[in-house]
Amino acid sequence: MYSRRAVLGGLGLTLVTGLAGCSAISGPDPTVVGTEVDGGIDSLLGDTDIFVTVQNDGAAGDVDVTLELLDSEGTVLLDETQTTDMGADERKRVTFSVDVPEGTDDLRATASPA
Repeated sequence: MYSRRAVLGGLGLTLVTGLAGCSAISGPDPTVVGTEVDGGIDSLLGDTDIFVTVQNDGAAGDVDVTLELLDSEGTVLLDETQTTDMGADERKRVTFSVDVPEGTDDLRATASPA
């Protein structure tokens, strides 16, 4: 016959093992670590390539990378999203080829699990 302590200890081990398994099947954990404008920030007009570097510190999976171009008051003038497949602990550079609207003063890039 099992003691209460043995049953509770076994239950705790089962719970911890189950939680460890859940972390292994969790999704991506992406973060934007850099942006670069082809030709420099002063070339933010017309057809331009903008490069967004994303670091995935989570499991492999699809990641949505969003680029927003803003005017001087923070109004979004252009909003584009690309979905990319990322491996676990992978760093990837995503290229946006955009027609930058007149009045663009800044850009913002974000990444999230798809």
